[in-house]
Amino acid sequence: MTRMLEELLSESRTTGWATGQGRLDQVQLDATMLKWTAVPIRRGAPAVATLRPQDPADAAPNSLSARYGKGAQPLHTDGAHLPKPPDIVVLTCETTSTTPTLLWAQATTTPGFVRHGVFLISSGSDSFFTTAYDQGRLRYDPGCMLPCDARAHQTVRFFEEAATSVTGYRWNEPGQVLLIDNRRVLHARASADHEPQREIQRVSFHVNREAS
Repeated sequence: MTRMLEELLSESRTTGWATGQGRLDQVQLDATMLKWTAVPIRRGAPAVATLRPQDPADAAPNSLSARYGKGAQPLHTDGAHLPKPPDIVVLTCETTSTTPTLLWAQATTTPGFVRHGVFLISSGSDSFFTTAYDQGRLRYDPGCMLPCDARAHQTVRFFEEAATSVTGYRWNEPGQVLLIDNRRVLHARASADHEPQREIQRVSFHVNREAS
């Protein structure tokens, strides 16, 4: 029997994301059967996180919410501060939300400055240097990545400009599932100032076997 995640992963090969209907427990069961490994985004936190709009004072340190609060977030990949970021991010919503998730995938060859600009990942004692593109995958989060050279600053401007050409995914029905290829796609949350009660569940994975 074809599993929901397997179908979504296959569909995501075209645009970098895919959508369906399902429940969080179904996502977790499918991931277990596919031998995907859940990846906690924050040290000591569970793999499944409930994302709510937060004021900066209530948000985790160095998070995008700590910088932008309930306002619009910049494009980013999840887990950019990790030595090995997750391959796949799955978002689910049990109800509905009027705040869209914004998605962007580069349609052309990755520019040289994105490949070679050096960033410092600010992650406490685990800080390290990296680029925004390495080994075939994007890694970008302005909340934890500090540009260290001219090419990195050009990369920041490039992703800021990309925010003008995003696709908005709307949570119009209960039980929607959004699979994002975190290696190819940047995403963001639009401003949630008007919707402080918004709740999205997130679970991220390392993919040990691609769908055939």
